[in-house]
Amino acid sequence: MRYLVLPTVLCFPLLSYAGNIKDTDLITSNTFFLPPSTAKTVFVQARNSSDNQGVSLNDLGSRLTAKGYQIVQDPSTAHYVLLANIVYCNVTRPEMPVEAMVASGYGGGFGSTMMGGLHSLAGMASMAGPQGALAGTAASMGLGAIEGIGNLFSSSPSAPKMPDDANYACVADLQITEQSAAESASAKSDTDRQPGVYQARLAADVHQKKLDEAEATPLLQQRLSAAVAGNF
Repeated sequence: MRYLVLPTVLCFPLLSYAGNIKDTDLITSNTFFLPPSTAKTVFVQARNSSDNQGVSLNDLGSRLTAKGYQIVQDPSTAHYVLLANIVYCNVTRPEMPVEAMVASGYGGGFGSTMMGGLHSLAGMASMAGPQGALAGTAASMGLGAIEGIGNLFSSSPSAPKMPDDANYACVADLQITEQSAAESASAKSDTDRQPGVYQARLAADVHQKKLDEAEATPLLQQRLSAAVAGNF
């Protein structure tokens, strides 16, 4: 599976800066546009395989409902199947800045945590019905190919040094399947992407003067959740 990885940094000003927070960023591996549709049913399944279990996407349902979508519990009745997995939440390291984690793209590897997250996302896709299983095949097939990517950036002579203050980041893999398009597709597109399947890797990070995980957690959750809902 190939991706055009063009990291884009979107900076969102905080409504009220805490004294310890310097700034926050949202980074995405790629952008996509869901085709216009009058169908407004969504099945949502979000998981967290990261170190910080306090970060969740449990407000996705309310964000989508506010946009006029109906959240359904049966994926077979949904027009859209939304799968998200938070695969990393921790302080970024000098040899693996958040930009590098996102640049590897959806399903890309950066260590043992990513391997667990990829297994989880592939399993989530299989639970979401035939179309989800089809779309999740690519993730499961790619596991062997990315085992060695964890050290890809560590040997780079240009790897940035860790600043005196802290950068705390959460990375999530996102897959949205438009089931009607996936069902009618008989072949892959020219870009090797399954028709009706949209994937991206997102990262939110908080730059703090002094590491405070409890302070960073709600900000990261808000930015990731808003970014996922923003695709609808």
